Amino acid sequence: MSAFPVAPSLQQAYAALVPFIMLVTGLPATQVVQGTINRAAMPENGFVNVQALFRKRLRTNVHYLVDPSDGGTQDLEEGVELVVQIDCYSPAGAYTIGGEDWATLLSTTLRDEYGCAALAPTLSPLYADEARMIPLTDGEDQYEERWSLDAHFQYNPVTTIPQQFADVLGLTMIDVPVPGPP
Repeated sequence: MSAFPVAPSLQQAYAALVPFIMLVTGLPATQVVQGTINRAAMPENGFVNVQALFRKRLRTNVHYLVDPSDGGTQDLEEGVELVVQIDCYSPAGAYTIGGEDWATLLSTTLRDEYGCAALAPTLSPLYADEARMIPLTDGEDQYEERWSLDAHFQYNPVTTIPQQFADVLGLTMIDVPVPGPP
């Protein structure tokens, strides 16, 4: 646990993005997977995998002083571009809606006011790349259809740090003799 709280965290960004993907694609929660999959079977009937790739600082910090009567803290807001890879895997042998359709839906809605409104206030979509077909060879040496796109978001995590404040100032006037000009 960090000594200083950060909000929204990357987990909160995922918590906003995963329901959005479920809404747009119509997939249930069991078919929208967050992060890399290790030693687990891929969900059947197609799925979408979401993984943060990197974050890039967009600006210097913005400082907000919080009322000293509330404990005296300062909020440091960092503007960040968060790049998320979204992989859409088609259902095996299906010729209905699948990975390419889900990638198109996501790319389109993340480039629209609809995506901005749905993900506010946690994430602000900047843009989404065009989907690309990147086949995957599974454990049985079979090709799986995977459509991938990178979605770029801005989010502004705030770190709260302690801050000392002075609300009373004591002054003592001292008369200092100043010699006049020569």
